[in-house]
Amino acid sequence: MKKQELKKLIKENITDWLKERSSGDMAYTEKAPKIKMEDQIGEMYYVTKPSKKSTMEELVGKGDVFEFSTLGLTREDVHGIYKSEGKAKTVANKLIKERDTQLKETYKKGQDKLKAMEASIDEIKTQIEGKMSEATSNPDMRESLTAESNSLMEKLSMLEAQVEKLREVLEAEGMRFEKKKPKKKEKEDKEEEKED
Repeated sequence: MKKQELKKLIKENITDWLKERSSGDMAYTEKAPKIKMEDQIGEMYYVTKPSKKSTMEELVGKGDVFEFSTLGLTREDVHGIYKSEGKAKTVANKLIKERDTQLKETYKKGQDKLKAMEASIDEIKTQIEGKMSEATSNPDMRESLTAESNSLMEKLSMLEAQVEKLREVLEAEGMRFEKKKPKKKEKEDKEEEKED
């Protein structure tokens, strides 16, 4: 082949290639085709572990494997992964009920602790009054009884501060449980108030 024929052939090939490229028909120069991934799992539903205030909507989420990877969830955050939304919501409801039951038990324990602390306060006040009256009637023991009373007063003030903090927390939790009270129970309470 002569040099001119070779130039002509190369020029034609380049011209053909440019035409194909501009028309979009690039059979031999296309980019690598996108590989389709087979997804036999599809959409999944996850249920996260509940916090103190989480709702059903916050616990249940959905997506595919790749969406889950972008959420940043860890094994510690997720209670379970399910194929159906119904199963996920059933599990989430169960978790919420268990959490509420546990919170109510803790609330009741807090109330019992509050009662015990209030009884201790009354006992300490009685001891202080006894020591003070004894100090008044027995001047020889006044100094030691006053020191004991002062020690009891410090213990009393510390205990009263703890009782106040516990009472505030219990009141906040109690208001939360009152909001969740079933309507039937609310009607019964209103009827009892009317009778009183």
